[in-house]
Amino acid sequence: MDVNQKRTLVEKWYRQYSKLLFHAACLLDTPDVAEEIVQETFRIVMETDNPEQVEYPKTWLRKIVYNVVRNRQRSQERFASVPIDDEGTPIEELGSHEDEPDVELEYGGIVSAEDLHLLRLSSVEQHTYSEIAEELGVSAEACRKRVNRAKKELRKKLENDRS
Repeated sequence: MDVNQKRTLVEKWYRQYSKLLFHAACLLDTPDVAEEIVQETFRIVMETDNPEQVEYPKTWLRKIVYNVVRNRQRSQERFASVPIDDEGTPIEELGSHEDEPDVELEYGGIVSAEDLHLLRLSSVEQHTYSEIAEELGVSAEACRKRVNRAKKELRKKLENDRS
């Protein structure tokens, strides 16, 4: 499927399902945030390989909405657990950032944003293939293949840069 066909399919799904997805997201968060959740959902769909193979798009899209909400909640929980001083500035914990590389800074522009996202989830945040697959709406096996392909592509580009 070429990019124009994919865009046409995603636009069709947007017209058909965006209101339903918005209402589902409103059940989980505020209307303002629900709009962002729907936008993020369709961004993920645009980055998905072969969306035309999805048998039940409404169900699949709702699952993506749920995963986007869950990921936002995880991020908020992580953010809430960061200690802050009286002025609201994060207090650096010893070793907190030394162990975790800034993936975007180190590898941004070397691999695609999608590959970078996969590598961060699998290597830095250490999510399982099943967890990542659920977020992307693909099988765990497809996720494993994508992660391995992303790692291989990164290694290849880094080796070429050394030469």
